[in-house]
Amino acid sequence: MYLDTVKEIQKLEEQMEQVKTQARTQAREAQEAAEKAGRDLLAETRQTIRQADAAAMEACEAQAAQQRDAVLNAAQADCQALRDRASGRMEDAVARIVERVVGR
Repeated sequence: MYLDTVKEIQKLEEQMEQVKTQARTQAREAQEAAEKAGRDLLAETRQTIRQADAAAMEACEAQAAQQRDAVLNAAQADCQALRDRASGRMEDAVARIVERVVGR
């Protein structure tokens, strides 16, 4: 009876060791799976951020181009207005210069 009890205890100890080994293996596999999932999620997030950055950059470039065109058009209109005013004053200026030169 004592021998049977010892054998039973040894059998249970072996079974417990197997259970511990299986538990360690499962834990390691779960950890590896979680790490892989984390890496995959990180890669996906980085790709999403790159795409969002590219879209934002395109939108900013388009807006900057519109603003540049608006400023350029306004500057061209201002320059033309200055030319027109200068041209209108040119006749007076020429007449005054001629008057001064000829008048002396």
